[in-house]
Amino acid sequence: MPVRPLLHWTSALACLGLLAGLAGCQGRPEAAGQASPAGPPTGHYAGALQVPGRPELRALLEVRHPRPGHYDAELVLPQQPALSFVGDSLTFGQDTLRLARPGRPGEALTLGQQGNFWRGTLLLDSVRYPLLLVRRGEPEPAVYRVRRDEVAGTAGPALLFSPADESLPGLALALFSTPGTALAASTWADALARQGHTVLLLPAADTLAAPTIANALALLRRTPGVDTARVGAWVSERPAGLLPLLLAENTASRPAFVVVQNMPAPPLATRRDWHTLAQRGRLLAVYEPNQPKAEVAQARTLLGRPHVRQAAAAPLQSQVLDWLRARE
Repeated sequence: MPVRPLLHWTSALACLGLLAGLAGCQGRPEAAGQASPAGPPTGHYAGALQVPGRPELRALLEVRHPRPGHYDAELVLPQQPALSFVGDSLTFGQDTLRLARPGRPGEALTLGQQGNFWRGTLLLDSVRYPLLLVRRGEPEPAVYRVRRDEVAGTAGPALLFSPADESLPGLALALFSTPGTALAASTWADALARQGHTVLLLPAADTLAAPTIANALALLRRTPGVDTARVGAWVSERPAGLLPLLLAENTASRPAFVVVQNMPAPPLATRRDWHTLAQRGRLLAVYEPNQPKAEVAQARTLLGRPHVRQAAAAPLQSQVLDWLRARE
C-alpha cells in the first residue's frame, strides 16, 4: 500500500523538475529597448521614401549578419546619395529597428517590423519622412563599415569608415571638421568610403593641435587595408590656415597629402609653406559656393588656380574624388 503514494509523489516531483528545466531553457521576456538575441531579420529591402511636396525617392535597406553576434545595416537613396549611410550603431528590440546616422546626432532611421515589411520614419534635420520597405532577397555585400574609435586629444569618439574588403591596401585620410563643417563632414566620409578609401572622422572642434594630427595619422597607419605611404589629412576653416605651423611641430608624422576646406587667408608666415605644398602636388583647397569670393581668389593667387576648386556639392565631390584617385 505505501508504494503507490511514494510513486505518486516521486512522479510529481519529476514533473516539477522537468517544468523548471523547460522554463530555464526558454528565453526570458525581452526588456523594452534591449536588442533581441536573434537580431533583426536580414535581407535586401526596397521601397520608397515619401518626401512632402516632392516625388517619392527610391529607398534600399541592407540588413546584414556578417559574423556571429554582429549585425549591420545600410540605407541607400540612389537619387539622393548624400543621404545614404551605413549606421554606426544599430539596435533591435520589440520588433523595432533603429539605425543611427554617423556624425549626425539625432538623425536616425526607425522602423517597425511587419512580416516581410519595414514601416517607419527617417529623421533628417528634425523632419520625419515616412518610409515603407519590403524584402526582395538577400542583402547586397557591404562596401564599407563604420566603427567607433578613440583618438587622444579629441573631445569624443572618432568614427572609422573602412572598406569591407581589406585585401588591397588603399588611400586613407583623417578628416578634421569644425562646427561649421560638421554636418557636411559625414557626407564627405560616406562618399569617400564608397570609393574604397578609409576615413577617420574626428569630432568637430574649433581648434586643432599637432599631437592630435599625429595620433590620428598613427591610428590610420595601423588600420588593416591602409597603405601607410598614402595617409593624408583634411582640415577645415580656421585650423586649416594654421596647418603648416602644426605640421612643423611634428616633422616625424607628416601627411602624404592635404585637403583644406573653406580655408580663410592663411598667416603671412606660412604662405611659403603653402606654396611649396601646392607645387609638390600634395595640396587641394576646396570651397563651398557660399564662401566669400575674396577668400577663393586669394587662395588661387597663393596656391595656383589648378589647386583650388569651388563648386556645388555634387560636382565638388566629383572633383575631390578625381584628385584623390590621382594620388593612388
